[in-house]
Amino acid sequence: MKSLKIYSILGISIFLMSCNQQDIEDYNSENIVIVDAEIDRSYTTRVARLGADNLSQFGIFAYDKNIARARNIVYSKKNSAWKSDKSFTWGSGAMDFYGLSPSFAISTSNMNLSMNKTPKFIDYIVPTNYDNQFDIMYSSILQVTQKSSGGKVKFAFKPAMHYLGFVGKNSIGTDYKVIIKSIILHNIVSNGKLVYSTTTSNMADWQVATGTEAIYVNDTIDLTTPIALTNLNQQLLKKEYLVMIPQTCTKWNTSEASPIPITTADANHNYYIETVAQIIKDESGNQTYLLGYPDAEVDADHPKYESVYFPVTGKTFKIGLGSTLPIMFNGGYNKDGQLYLEHLDRGEGVEVTVSEWMDFVITPEDWVPVYEELEF
Repeated sequence: MKSLKIYSILGISIFLMSCNQQDIEDYNSENIVIVDAEIDRSYTTRVARLGADNLSQFGIFAYDKNIARARNIVYSKKNSAWKSDKSFTWGSGAMDFYGLSPSFAISTSNMNLSMNKTPKFIDYIVPTNYDNQFDIMYSSILQVTQKSSGGKVKFAFKPAMHYLGFVGKNSIGTDYKVIIKSIILHNIVSNGKLVYSTTTSNMADWQVATGTEAIYVNDTIDLTTPIALTNLNQQLLKKEYLVMIPQTCTKWNTSEASPIPITTADANHNYYIETVAQIIKDESGNQTYLLGYPDAEVDADHPKYESVYFPVTGKTFKIGLGSTLPIMFNGGYNKDGQLYLEHLDRGEGVEVTVSEWMDFVITPEDWVPVYEELEF
């Protein structure tokens, strides 16, 4: 699992709509809110996708009758305890607390976070490269008083995003090598609002941007090392994964009988997988590139890769879950929406014989993120 990257503030806008944080000098230390946090341990799975370092920092807002008493107070783990950059105090009535990890003070040029007053929500734009993506977690504690809580609030953070992994399989035949270098998931909405429930603690949901406000992107993973597929399903990612806003996606519904070009799929915002790969026919040691090219003049050990495309079953990607999308590599499709190998033209002497084509209709496998090796 890659480490969380922490950046300085680059233009975060926090909109509080006339909220004023009250000065804490009027209160004694007995009124200071004590904050603790953990990850909701109801999330378990057979495979650990996320690590303990994902809850190394969080930010909170606190409201007393819609008056802000805490605005983006940041808590960090120091010597197994949570330490804040400032203190805040209890109000006279029941208070609402909202948390987000990473904190509101973390940003990159590709990321926008803001906390709004009514309703309480976070604006978020997901970076398109997995290496710049953040695990967003949220928590809330509603309508508690100093007396009812004993002066202490404890957040139980839950995953807010959807996580994507990929498996691959060479379904062409044993005479063909398939090597994948990059995976690109097309036409995913990257922006939306995480809206906190106003009645139930630790509940939130996404309002995905639609219409002209929706930003459709292509999320990219460059594999650390190109992977040669076998005739068995194999994980294409280790602890890398794509992070996306939960949403419903519509399949690029191309077929050999009714081909739909990529340009139409993009215009309709249909989602599909592009792989940057090679297909090599191997006959008694003689290799013929069917996808990709040898580049002996430049670097004989690193031939060029090319793109080929795959439809993916339409799916609703749910909050706090993960999916494993299958790439059943029986050749894929070209930009015209036609079966790639059956419409291949590499000149004389290149003869392609493959097994009967099959449409692989596989429901993407769901899994639940787990947080491991937590110490508090």
